[in-house]
Amino acid sequence: MSTGDVVESDKLSLEKIKENLQTQLSELESLQSVFYNPGEIRVEDMCTLSDIKNFVNGRSTYLPQYLDLTVNLLVEKLKFELCVTLSHEYPYAEPEIFVRNHTLNRPRHVQLNRDLCDYVSGLERGEPCIFSAVSWLQDNAQGYVEIKEKPALEESVKDERCIRYWIYSHHIYSKTKRREIVDLANLLHISGFCMPGKPGIICVEGTTSDCNEWWQSIKSMNWKKIFCKVTEEDKEGEEGSFLKFDKFEEVVFQNSGVKCNHMDMGELYKYLDDHKLGYIFKEIFGVEAKSNT
Repeated sequence: MSTGDVVESDKLSLEKIKENLQTQLSELESLQSVFYNPGEIRVEDMCTLSDIKNFVNGRSTYLPQYLDLTVNLLVEKLKFELCVTLSHEYPYAEPEIFVRNHTLNRPRHVQLNRDLCDYVSGLERGEPCIFSAVSWLQDNAQGYVEIKEKPALEESVKDERCIRYWIYSHHIYSKTKRREIVDLANLLHISGFCMPGKPGIICVEGTTSDCNEWWQSIKSMNWKKIFCKVTEEDKEGEEGSFLKFDKFEEVVFQNSGVKCNHMDMGELYKYLDDHKLGYIFKEIFGVEAKSNT
């Protein structure tokens, strides 16, 4: 990601970016003064933190990656992970934020994240808000645990028809989101891939029930922009021939530098074509692909 790319695409001056990043560093310092016990707060990539400090202090002109951090909270002896990604626009843009807790069932987990995102969306922009999000979670998380599920009158029938979703995101940078995307897909035995960067592309394939559960959970996270662009269904009912991947993985096709930003679209097309899915490139991007081979 070059300086020109960011300023042109996101309409931010270098001075404004520096100002925002300085605010982020100050907020992180305040958080660390409160959550000082080992493991309570974690910066996901210390190299990124160093890059931000160098950029703010004028020792580097290279724009750093987004800051990822995790706050680990104990609420009534239950562990909640508050995962946060701060873009260059924060605090004037919402943080990407979501909660991980493996004791909640999927519907409760999704609802907790939706409610937290709604709360953060209602806060005043231009002011740091991670402390507010932490306080909201401390005050409200237990309520999602205590809600009793109504017994089902009849056991729901899983939809075993196969389906494939092509998901388009403005960007996928957050390391915690990327981990959650892969972990949840593996948990639900879904195959496909996630291509991080800008834009971010995700393909998931499997049974309709499993893919829908994965999509409901992932889209409940706070995204700048994410939507399902193409849906394909197995109309023939031949699972073996419809499914094109044997596992779910993250794939990276880098065309510059050593960091995960803009991807090489020619390499993406080759990857799709190798899986007999080359036709989808034009449907997603609206242009014909140019393979590097």
